[in-house]
Amino acid sequence: MKAKGIFFIFTLVFGLSVTACTTRETDTSNDVQPEAVEDSVDLVLEVRQTSRLYTAEYKVHKIVTHADVKHLKTSVLGYDIIDAELPLGDRKIAIPIDVTLKAYIDFSNFKADQIERSPDGQHIHVILPDPKVVVTSSKVDHASVRQFADLLRSDYSDAEMTNFTSQGVRSVLKSVPQLGILDTARKSAAATLIPLIASMGYEEENIVVTFRKNYTERDLPLLFDNERSVVHF
Repeated sequence: MKAKGIFFIFTLVFGLSVTACTTRETDTSNDVQPEAVEDSVDLVLEVRQTSRLYTAEYKVHKIVTHADVKHLKTSVLGYDIIDAELPLGDRKIAIPIDVTLKAYIDFSNFKADQIERSPDGQHIHVILPDPKVVVTSSKVDHASVRQFADLLRSDYSDAEMTNFTSQGVRSVLKSVPQLGILDTARKSAAATLIPLIASMGYEEENIVVTFRKNYTERDLPLLFDNERSVVHF
């Protein structure tokens, strides 16, 4: 056996004497102004030119450990009467790995519905496309690998070490939401987009750049770019 170490709707009720002219004026006030539409198109075209924007890079050092202890078990009628560690049946390993992660945002499919303006046209909110995370390198520090095996056990095989290393990389990937790389990606994208949007007449303090949500480990299959990564998730 192994032991493993938001828009609200406001309704007005009018009397029958309200004229059609009044109704038309009310409807027109809610129309999207041509200038806003034109601005949206211009912004979309400008943002798309950035194409794939690499926004963050993280280097993560991790030590993958594994302990394997042999047990002696004896059962009688389905009941364990002996469960003891075998003497000289222990082995352990520590594998240092370095993983480089990069985050990028692909603006090639950026659309106008990802731009929201306040009714007064003074504030603007840009919703970024989902970020993508890529593992650009994964390296084992072989000189610093340490393992111990009792007399009755063999050293870990290359296949076992490769398996442990892959588990370590996946562990790093699962920690992406907590690493801060996605927030760094958002801030980096904002630093690129805000000056562009400000050049269209908006005050910088009135520009908000966000992702569509706060991502968790459950979102990783969507965010991870297997095609460009050296390690598959």
